[in-house]
Amino acid sequence: MIDLVNSAISKGAKLYSSISGGKDGQAMVKSLTNWGFTVEALVHADLGRIEWTESMMMCKKLQGEFDIPLYIGHRSDDRDLLDHWEDRLGKLAGTGKPFWSSAVNRYCTSDLKRGPINSFLRKCGHDFIISCEGVRAEESRARAKKNPLEIRWSITSAFYKGMTVEESIANFTSGKRLAITWYPIFNFSTEEVWSTYNMNSQLLSEAREYYRLNNSVPGWWPFHPAYAYGNDRVSCVFCILGSLNDLKVGARHRPGLLSDLIDMEIRGEATFKNNWSLQNLLQ
Repeated sequence: MIDLVNSAISKGAKLYSSISGGKDGQAMVKSLTNWGFTVEALVHADLGRIEWTESMMMCKKLQGEFDIPLYIGHRSDDRDLLDHWEDRLGKLAGTGKPFWSSAVNRYCTSDLKRGPINSFLRKCGHDFIISCEGVRAEESRARAKKNPLEIRWSITSAFYKGMTVEESIANFTSGKRLAITWYPIFNFSTEEVWSTYNMNSQLLSEAREYYRLNNSVPGWWPFHPAYAYGNDRVSCVFCILGSLNDLKVGARHRPGLLSDLIDMEIRGEATFKNNWSLQNLLQ
């Protein structure tokens, strides 16, 4: 895998790293730097009010730590995810169709993450691009089935149609955009992610206990504060794929946002998850 990436770089490929503020993107950037790769820019797709406010802070922290430019992407109409849900709520009123994102209809990812990132990559000034993402096989069975190095066909020239990753790299032609998605830490375990900053599960437990006792995150904790709050994963504060634990943490820290989403459930006559309402978090 690394040999293919190095072969692409020798032909002029430039690396860009997508980050959300969570541990995997942070560990990925640290690892790429440790391995001697040059990252042209960090790319964060901002979902707006649904995100932890600390996520932008973490992205800017990475920017400063590694002195890499940070690009913040938004939808072309500047709507955030809550705006998007509100728009769908109005358009689907009376149809019986849910307006929320779902595991099947993840337009939150396609419209507010992948779309803005692709828009940036199209305009970045290079026609050979490697887009790095912090996807790990350990996270889910679906992710484990992914190929850690694949052509990003949505922004790749039809010139490479039918080629494998290896063939496309070998046949790269200037002026014919070739974009490849790479998951550099695909085989990392969670412990290996923590270890990129000399942390581990025991230290995470200590950070959480410190937060419980002091209502503040210890200064030595280098990752997103939401992990110290109790989150197992960090994405949106309230994610349609989030665990009950993470949703409860979000409810404790963002009660106003929870109230707004419950109001949308009531007005749209559709629960946040299939047959599961955010009102359960009020109990």
